[in-house]
Amino acid sequence: MQIVSNLIKCESMNEVEFEAIFPIKVQDLISLIIEKENFDFQVAVQYLYESKLYDALADEKSKLWHISSEKLLEMLMTEKKTGVLIYPDIV
Repeated sequence: MQIVSNLIKCESMNEVEFEAIFPIKVQDLISLIIEKENFDFQVAVQYLYESKLYDALADEKSKLWHISSEKLLEMLMTEKKTGVLIYPDIV
């Protein structure tokens, strides 16, 4: 029964938990942008903040917070190329 209870808890975060994980996800994603695109920090931050992905990631209900940073970067790059944010099937 404890396992089921833990799984249910993982599916829904409270505001405090989300506020703790969100900056970590953003920081990791910005680091990947810098690494992959060779942008400086300010450009990488602007690149992310001006995206639909960032808006969706900032919404806990989108559940994008549980996707790997590498997958989020892939989604961001697709959005920047096509103008469309494509959600993976796992969300």
